[in-house]
Amino acid sequence: MIDERFMMKVVTMYYKRGLSQVDIGKHLNVSRMTVARALEQARKEGYVQIQINFPENSAVDEEEFLEKKFHLKEAIIAYPREGQVIDEIGFLTADYIIRVLKNHMTLALTKGITLQKAVQYLQNDMRLRMKKYKDVKVVSTAGANNPPEDADENYRLAYSNYLIDETARILKVKAYQIMAPLIVADKQTKQRLMEESTVSSVMELAKNADVAVFGIGTMDQNTTVLNTDIIPKGEFDRLKEKGGVGEILCHIFDENGGLIEDEFHDRLVSISFEDLKKIPIRVGVAYGKEKRKAIFGALKSGIVNVLITDMETAHYLANV
Repeated sequence: MIDERFMMKVVTMYYKRGLSQVDIGKHLNVSRMTVARALEQARKEGYVQIQINFPENSAVDEEEFLEKKFHLKEAIIAYPREGQVIDEIGFLTADYIIRVLKNHMTLALTKGITLQKAVQYLQNDMRLRMKKYKDVKVVSTAGANNPPEDADENYRLAYSNYLIDETARILKVKAYQIMAPLIVADKQTKQRLMEESTVSSVMELAKNADVAVFGIGTMDQNTTVLNTDIIPKGEFDRLKEKGGVGEILCHIFDENGGLIEDEFHDRLVSISFEDLKKIPIRVGVAYGKEKRKAIFGALKSGIVNVLITDMETAHYLANV
């Protein structure tokens, strides 16, 4: 049993003076374990009461709920602030990339307006001025089609080749792109492309990435893959009729996260769903009412183990 006077002295030194347990032990000529036991006893007996005061708009509880429900490594929720939700999502995505990216890692990216916003925040992040990465690669996960002539400038800047180059430039590391179309005419053409060393070598880098960050697309009439002619309307309609609700790397999946059975997938020049699932950290970035079913399907598929989304979507996912 630790005497009361000693316990109060330890509590004062630890909580009021900010000394470490090791320093307290040296000062009082006891072991660190004795100090730790004194602090634990002080908490049990009510000498110390810990109160956590998060801001009112904190999303910690919602994040923890989603992490448990969908077996996520982490859920990151943008809560309302000044400005648009996409800005907060972009900031959080950039912040996550900086937090997890280490030397000797490979970062795999896809196209997308939201990811383009994240790259803008990377560009302005002061922390990167002090960082110097060693042996870090930024790699594409899929081929890339040229945007249509009448595409909005934001769509042009959101294409994967641009994002790969920009991200690598900002991080001062090497970029690797898949120099092939995203969708080709037939399965045989894809097979021939995959045999080309310039394509297969980058595919291998993508398959063995440490972190993948990707958008989650929807299958409604306003989706990017339809309105920028990435997927022709006839094929889009067929895939939707088969139950498609969302897409990742143009792989179309249903509300339960199952891949839609269709020859369309045989013509995609990208890493497969199964290859993507083998990447240790898989960050799905998506938000908004129109994407809720797609996000839910992506979570059920197991393809996402880190989710970055908005508060309204989080509430939907918590109750669906």
